[in-house]
Order: sequence, then C-alpha cells, then structure tokens
Amino acid sequence: MFEALARHFPVCSASDEFHYFPQAQPSEHDWSRWDDFSPDAVEEAAGKLSVWEKELSNLRGGKVDRDTRVDVSILCQVARTLREQLTEVRSHQTQPTFYLTIAGIGLAEALDENPAAWMERVESLPAFLDRARNHLRQIPSPFRDIGLEMIEPARSWLASVSRMRPGVEPVLEALDRFEGHLRQASLRDTFVLAPELLERIVRDHMGCGMGPDGARKALDEEIREMKQIMDEEATRLSPGSAWQEAFEAIPLPRLPDDGLVGLYREAVSALGRHCLEQGLVPPGLFRSCPVRVESVPSYLTTIRSAAAYSVPPGHPPCGGTFFVIDGDNPEAVPYALYRDYRMLAAHETYPGHHLLDVSRWGLERALRRPIEFPIFYEGWACFAEDLLTHTGYFHGPVDRLLLARRHFWRALRGKVDLGIQTGTMDLAAAAGCLTQAGMSRDRAASVVRQYALKPGYQLSYTMGVRRFRDLYGQFTGHGPRDFARQVLAEGEIGFDDLEAVLVC
Repeated sequence: MFEALARHFPVCSASDEFHYFPQAQPSEHDWSRWDDFSPDAVEEAAGKLSVWEKELSNLRGGKVDRDTRVDVSILCQVARTLREQLTEVRSHQTQPTFYLTIAGIGLAEALDENPAAWMERVESLPAFLDRARNHLRQIPSPFRDIGLEMIEPARSWLASVSRMRPGVEPVLEALDRFEGHLRQASLRDTFVLAPELLERIVRDHMGCGMGPDGARKALDEEIREMKQIMDEEATRLSPGSAWQEAFEAIPLPRLPDDGLVGLYREAVSALGRHCLEQGLVPPGLFRSCPVRVESVPSYLTTIRSAAAYSVPPGHPPCGGTFFVIDGDNPEAVPYALYRDYRMLAAHETYPGHHLLDVSRWGLERALRRPIEFPIFYEGWACFAEDLLTHTGYFHGPVDRLLLARRHFWRALRGKVDLGIQTGTMDLAAAAGCLTQAGMSRDRAASVVRQYALKPGYQLSYTMGVRRFRDLYGQFTGHGPRDFARQVLAEGEIGFDDLEAVLVC
C-alpha cells in the first residue's frame, strides 16, 4: 500500500505537510514524476484503497496477536481516511494552495538531493502546474485569494534558487499561467462541508471519537478550565489584575545577536539537555538526529500561521528542522517574539514533535514508521509542554499562566474551526472571535482562512492533549520518563490501544 501510494503521489507521500498520506517513499525514485490528481488517477487510487480496506478488514476476523491487530486497525484508518479525502473532501479540486505547496516542497526536496534530481523535477513542473489548472473546479473565493497571495512569495523563492540552479524560467511562466487561470476561474462563495462529511472528519479522520457536538463540549470545558488557571496565576502575580494584564506584564525575551533563529536555537539546546538529564531523550540522539532551526521558506509563509517542525522520511532517522516564522525579517520580529517561546520550542522539538518523529522513524516495526495521525501528533506535542511541568522545567506562576494560555488559545481555535465548518461563523465572525480574545485584527483575518483549508485540524490539539492527560492520570508506572518511553515505543497508534498498553 505504501509503495503504491508513494508512486502515485510522490511529493505528498514524501512530505509530512500532507497529514492524510502515509509518509512513504518509493523504492525507486523518479524525480520527473509529480503527483497525479487527474480524475482517472484519483479513481484508480480510491479503488485500490477500497480493496486494501476490505483485505485488511478480513484480517480482523482471524486469530492475530495484539501488535498485528493494532497494525491492521491503523492501516484501515489510513486507507479509509485517504480514500474519503480524495473522493469526498477533494482538496485537489478546490484549493490552489494545494498544488503550489506540492510544487514548492517537491522542488525543495530535489534541491537538497543533487543537480540531476533538480533538473528532472524542474523540467517536469510546468506540465504539473498546467494540469493543476484543469483539476481545479469552482474554487471557493477565499481559497482562490489565498492561492493568489501565495504566488508572489513562490516567485521570490524561485528567483533566489535560480542563482544556484538552472531551469527556473519555464516554471515562472507556468506560474503566470496558473495565476491567470485563478483570476478568471469560476468561483463559489461557500466552502462549508456537508454535515455528514464533517461528522466523519471530526470523529474518524481527526480521530476525536465523537462528532462536532461532543467536540464542542470538550472545547468549552477546556476553555473554562484554562481560564480558571489563568485567573488563579494572575492573582498570584498581580493581585486584582485580570489574566490579560498579568500576561502583558510578563517581559519579552531578549534577542541574541543572531535574532529569532538564535533565540530558538538556545531554547532547543536547553530543552534537549534537560530531557537528556530526565531520561526522556536517549543518549546519542543529539548527534544522530539533530534539530536544525531555520526560517520558514518564503513559498510557505502564506499558508503557515505559526512555527512548524518537519522531518524527512527514513530509517534510521537523521534529524529534522524547526521552522521559525519571520526569522529573517527584522521588521516582523516584534510580531513573532513570543513570551511563551520556550513552550513553543518544547512543542516543536524536545519532548514534542521532534522526539515523537525520530522515535517513530526508529521503530522496529517498519509498518508504523510512516503513519501519523493529527490527534496523536498534535496531542503529544501539546502534552509535551505539560510533561515538562512534571519534570520541573516549567514551574511557577508565570510558566503556569503561559501554559494555560496556550491551551486556552488552542481550544478557542478549535471552536473557531468548528464554527467555520458548521456555518455558525463566517470568516469575519471567526476573525472577530479571535480578535476579542487578544489576537491582532490582521493576523486573525489571515489565520481563519488558513484554518478553513484543513477542516477539523484545529480540534486535534485540544482533543489530543486531553486524551494524553487522561492516560497519564491512569498510568501506573514511575513518572514522566517511563510514560514517555512507553508511548513513544508504540508509534502513533489509536488511543484505546495505547491505553491497553499503558495500564495493563
């Protein structure tokens, strides 16, 4: 299954940007091949996925050991979710950013490889972009606008690459054609999914295990709990002050000479040392799997609302990159300098995404290495911040206020995501909700459009961290180290299966 998907969708499968795809590479890499989203190709892929679902389901009836049963379960979820995304959600028909992201990531992958790989990729890219114009149908107007905004940063990035590698001019011409098509394309106003499909996305694709109503109740509970913590810590910090005032009074970090990137490198280094001392990170990981800190590539700035982490597929793992928003833009530094930068670094690196990803790619069970589920992936990274309170790294009222505020914001983002997709909020109302909670008007207007591109994804943070908190509360082991080691040794399996492992 992985091999066939990697041949069919080589860029989507090789990158962790496209979370519904298993992160797999074909055994023989053809750099001239781009992902095929033509109607015939999508129908063929969906048919194969359907067959694999049935074959895997048949295995459930036999006598199999626990690990095999878990493997069958997660493979079924991958096949079913990807099939429904291709045939019912159909981002490849509605989102210009989908193709522009594939183009940028595919070129960047080849750029890191060798000149021959680059030439094969760049020579075949114009045809990919021209085909993409035919696949896009009745684009929602907000999605068209984000696509148009993404083109200029893509041009700038290609211009910078052209100083190192040849062949860029035909790609720029193809981008011009793509832009012209978007400006003349037939548009529709709404992007809201059918209620039944949204129900499946929330319950199954995201893995929440409940529909939108249940998720909304969990989000409201998280918001109440985090508000209470923020109020309590604000009283400790400044009696009589609201939590917002206490937050604003927390000093911003001082930048080192190398700016935001340097600030995060220092934070990552300190986190890594602490996690090593606590036994959360095995010795030797820093050398074999380093964290690189870089600015977000310009071709992704339009669709990235925050910092991000990325790891290339491969066993054994060789490390990953922590991408910092606006790290190279001095004018943007005031807007990207966060009081909770240490928590952000923990979320993205140690013991968050980086530790989870390199552990996943180091698993003995090869089948689980390429599989990533949003609720597990984001849930673990959010819980990783909490885990550091159990090891003493984060402590005191300032850290508790900052951590609670991060959880509060994630729950609020989840409510906005649901509001957008259920039609109870339009984009303006969604942005207003975030603005009233303290986000700047321009940033709020930008991020709510990005949320609309990935329906339900914002739920994964809160729903995931709440499941991990519950599991940690049930865990009968010996604290953070044993909990982390047992969780990371399983890969991104279902929470019910993980619970059976942890509490047995």
